[in-house]
Amino acid sequence: MDSKGIKLSKLTKTRIDNLMGEFVDTFDESSKDVRPFVVKLGLSKGIANSKGLYTELPLGCESSDWEMGSIISGEDFTIFKHLIINEAGLTLTDSDIKKQMRIFIEHGIESLYTVWENHHNSGDLEDFRIKILS
Repeated sequence: MDSKGIKLSKLTKTRIDNLMGEFVDTFDESSKDVRPFVVKLGLSKGIANSKGLYTELPLGCESSDWEMGSIISGEDFTIFKHLIINEAGLTLTDSDIKKQMRIFIEHGIESLYTVWENHHNSGDLEDFRIKILS
């Protein structure tokens, strides 16, 4: 099982593209690992910030414009699946897991993007990567 079929909003896709610039120097220039890293980071942040399952998508993220493909697969998918089941506190169908995965990604990317915007607007010299840890 993988993340194929999960469609994120156009707003979240744009935010992911902007956030990728902060991490591009961490990977090879030819690496295609930056986008999956940012998506997984967003999913992690969404789960970490939650208090159970979200019931709604963030404002402006209601559309399903961008199919993210199999960015999350294998062991990564299994780990995230079990983290989501743990947040739910009950058994979820595969369809429900993908639905919740999308919601967690949308919320997590929104949270990361807010930190990114505040970081760039403040002129703060502290590394963005340090800021997202808090």
